Amino acid sequence: MSGIDWKTLVGVRERQKTVAMGVVVRDRAAAEQSHLQLQLARAWQQHQEQKKTSHWQATVGALSHGDCSVAQLRHAGAWSGALDAQIARAGQFAAQAGQAHAQREQTLDASRQKLRAASGDVEKAQQMQQRARGEQLRVQELRLDETAEETASQAWAARRPA
Repeated sequence: MSGIDWKTLVGVRERQKTVAMGVVVRDRAAAEQSHLQLQLARAWQQHQEQKKTSHWQATVGALSHGDCSVAQLRHAGAWSGALDAQIARAGQFAAQAGQAHAQREQTLDASRQKLRAASGDVEKAQQMQQRARGEQLRVQELRLDETAEETASQAWAARRPA
């Protein structure tokens, strides 16, 4: 244990922790951005669905008042098909945004796990450094005690009549 430079090891572990914290910050920002994109995609999909609902409500209103010709009804059907295509595209975008966000969240979870591991490594290195210091102090105290005993023994032997 005495051959390990604990101060350097603790410093290395702290730098690794700092890097891991930076990665978490970056990944959190990316996850927040992907969440925003997901919300926008879902809002666009809902808007497209509302457009179709409004279209058919207007068509039903026109039919109930007898203001709708066969040509207008055909046009309403064609427009409904176009709205269906827009809804499908919006659904695809929302699904892609959901997948991207899920991936970002997984990446964030992984970087958080690495940060926890790096924090644990720092703590372990600090504990080992403290143990090593404690052991050094204990050895120094033993040496001082041995030196004091030796000095006392030599002083006693020097005073003893020969």
